[in-house]
Amino acid sequence: MKHHVMPPRSRVWLACAAAVLPAISLAQASPFTWATVANVADTMPDSTARFNSFNQPSVNASGLVVMRARSKGQQGAGEPTRGIYSRQMGAAPGSLAKVFDISSVVPGPNNAGTGAEPITFTEFPSFARVGIKNAVIATRGQSNPLWVYTAPDGTETRVGTSGVYASRRGAGLSAAGQFGAAPGLAHYGVPGATPGTRFDQFPGAPTVAALGRIAFKGNWTDGVSKTGVFVRLASEGRPEAPTVMIASSDTTIPGEPEGGVRFGSTAPPSAGENSLVFLGLDNEDAPTVGGIYAAPLKSLPPLTPLVRIGDPVPGEADRSSSFTRLGEVLSYDGRYVGFWGAWGAETRTIVLDCPVDGQQALMAYCNETYPNGYTVEVPVHQGFFVHDSATQTLSAVAKTGDDFVDFLYWNFSGRPPGVGEPDADDPEPPRWRSAAFTSAYQLGRPGGVQVAFKGRRVGEPVVDGVYLRTVEGSRSSLVAVAETGGAANPLDPMAPAGATITSLGLEREGLRNGWLAITAGMLDAVTGEAWAGVYVARTR
Repeated sequence: MKHHVMPPRSRVWLACAAAVLPAISLAQASPFTWATVANVADTMPDSTARFNSFNQPSVNASGLVVMRARSKGQQGAGEPTRGIYSRQMGAAPGSLAKVFDISSVVPGPNNAGTGAEPITFTEFPSFARVGIKNAVIATRGQSNPLWVYTAPDGTETRVGTSGVYASRRGAGLSAAGQFGAAPGLAHYGVPGATPGTRFDQFPGAPTVAALGRIAFKGNWTDGVSKTGVFVRLASEGRPEAPTVMIASSDTTIPGEPEGGVRFGSTAPPSAGENSLVFLGLDNEDAPTVGGIYAAPLKSLPPLTPLVRIGDPVPGEADRSSSFTRLGEVLSYDGRYVGFWGAWGAETRTIVLDCPVDGQQALMAYCNETYPNGYTVEVPVHQGFFVHDSATQTLSAVAKTGDDFVDFLYWNFSGRPPGVGEPDADDPEPPRWRSAAFTSAYQLGRPGGVQVAFKGRRVGEPVVDGVYLRTVEGSRSSLVAVAETGGAANPLDPMAPAGATITSLGLEREGLRNGWLAITAGMLDAVTGEAWAGVYVARTR
């Protein structure tokens, strides 16, 4: 990624306070002691293959880490092993365990197999998540069609290539699927829509609340394309539990007059024990109304606005500064909500280069479409914030300025023309997408909170890192957890001796109860030996 214009310098502020937050502590060594959850030397559970790559992990309050990972292509077979894996890193550390992989039978409904060969998973398109205070794990899964039935006109119909799945006490469960039009499976349908309406797709990652309730974003078609946020109980004891709608394209945005502007877009939710938060906007690309809303886990509940487009940005000297953009990635622990936001009209230009590894068809499409790179305007004024729902206060965690130049990261994704199935992971044409990464969790002390985030520091060479803000009363600190260019061995003693960190990953559930889980890629520039793994540290 090429940076052409540097932004003006600003300061990092604590909301509702007149003092500047302490500058980042750029220690030469990591301030934490790391433990390895898994690395490329480990054999994948129930497989002879070794891990080769990892997506960002999630962790619960007891130190249970869950992650999506894959191997290299297998010699002869060609296709890599891939799946969802877990490991307990708490008081009684455990071994790596398989949750689901591509050899796992997809939890029912599943009657489309031939003979004694039931349908198995083919892919897991989003990172896995785990309940805050429970061990329920949720993920999206892809497969060949799962369910065969006879339509009213007598034709054989096959449905169910995408769904939301959970693992509870070792049992696989189906939380959401494309079965709503099938006889006897109406509980999988879209609530409030025309009877028999099924979900088309489940973008993003599902999230876990208490008692096995799984919250997710769903898209469907009911005359026109619609989107919404839903909850369903994944339980062996209640296989016909109904799907519950929280909000949708038919919901009037809070604060708008009855029959006024409705949600034009919703983002995947983040759940606490008994409530969730989500981003809902009138227009995803150019929002004018909407924001971050909290809701209890019941049908069409009242929505509580937490932060809205147009709200003032905390700590800005210009009191007219207000949020113009809010990120869809929210981190919620039942009290605190961590999020990304931008304000002002000032932008800087960057040029994005096409990916150099990954799906060959996707890389080829990118290079054909953008042979000279893709130029995009990035907001100059952006930052991470945390909202305290107990005190209804909003605080700044970090802003672009003296320490950081950017918090947005870009990837090129989608389904190239003529590649894959119509119900594939991402049925949209390939395009550039941006995301910001943060995770927030309360401390055991009243009003205390920790917020981890990923950012790019000011200066050359380019340094990306994971950073941690800790606020306890009037005290606040900001430290570098790990940064690219730093020595790999403090993270993983098994890494090549001369390796440095080349990439870092953090997700919205990567920080819980003092457990911080990240992924890292490493490289010895002299020997060319690469390394990667998932790592945890205690932050307090």
